[in-house]
Amino acid sequence: MLDFLEDIILDAAEAWWMPLAVFLLSLIDGFFPVVPSESVLVALASIYDQRENINLVQLFFLGWFGAFIGDQVAYWLGRTIGVTRFRWMRTRSVVRAIGGVRQTLQYSGAMVIITARHIPGGRVAVNFIAGATRMKLIKFMSLDFISAAIWAAYSLAIGYFTAGWLDNTVLQIGLALIVAAILGWLIDRGIKRFMRSRLDKQAHQDAPNQETGLDSDS
Repeated sequence: MLDFLEDIILDAAEAWWMPLAVFLLSLIDGFFPVVPSESVLVALASIYDQRENINLVQLFFLGWFGAFIGDQVAYWLGRTIGVTRFRWMRTRSVVRAIGGVRQTLQYSGAMVIITARHIPGGRVAVNFIAGATRMKLIKFMSLDFISAAIWAAYSLAIGYFTAGWLDNTVLQIGLALIVAAILGWLIDRGIKRFMRSRLDKQAHQDAPNQETGLDSDS
């Protein structure tokens, strides 16, 4: 059974449509996050040594530009729709979440856009709210261009450095995806902890200013 799956995977990896699939999956993942674009990049890079036709440089640029274009779609959806149009957007939990992202974009916009794609669902949420809050387009595009490049390189690097650890293609891909999931979880925890500390620090800094403003009015 594993040999059968191995043949299917290796044949698909060399198919003429695979580069187009990588580009489209990376693009769609920018505004529809259930599409596993990162998993595809990791999987292909993890078996590059078994097929000469797998070009990591090509995969990097396809993933990079696909992700960048997809992020622009999310940004313009946010700019067009906003964050109050639908009833579910006005629920307490959603308003709180949007407020948190809005605040982090205000105080740490560069870092949030570059790192958000490593948080499950964070990429779409941040890009959407960046558009809804009218973040300057040139700033968003510049930061996102860097972010998409880092994401593509990071995904391929995981597959590249785990390539050859196992003899079976299916097991090799599984191992690479497990490593990617573990690293993603660690990065997710680290980013969330850092952002929480930044928000707490900013809240403490803003509190005296607000109190001073109240005193001056009274």
